[in-house]
Amino acid sequence: MEDYLKALYALSESGGAATVGQIAGRLKVSAPSVTNMMKRLARQGLVRHDPHRAVQLTEAGWAAARAVVRRHRLLELYLNRVLGLDPSEVHEEADRLEHALSDSLERRLDELLGHPDTDPHGEPIPRG
Repeated sequence: MEDYLKALYALSESGGAATVGQIAGRLKVSAPSVTNMMKRLARQGLVRHDPHRAVQLTEAGWAAARAVVRRHRLLELYLNRVLGLDPSEVHEEADRLEHALSDSLERRLDELLGHPDTDPHGEPIPRG
C-alpha cells in the first residue's frame, strides 16, 4: 500500500492526478493490480478513483503519502551521509527500510541529520 501511495505522490506532484496505467508502469505491476489497490485505498479514504478517470489523492492520502516519502528520503540521506553508501545505492535500501521505520525513529533520524531539507539526490524532504 505504501509503495502505491509513494508512486501516486511522485506522479501527482506536478499534475495532481495519475492514471492507472502510469501507476502500473511506475511500479511494474499490472493495471488490474493497480485497480484493485485503488479500490482498497478509496475505501480507506486515501484516494478518489473513478475507473474511467485519473486517481487523485485525498487530503488524508496526501498526508499518508508525504509520510512515506519523508521516511524514504530521510533514510536515503542517512544511508549516504552516515553509513557512506553512494547515492546510487541508497534508493533500493531505503525502499526496504521505509516500511519498518517507526515514528520515533523517524524523528531521531531527522534530528541526527540536522532537520535536512533535501535527500542525496536533491529531492525535497517533506516536513512531517
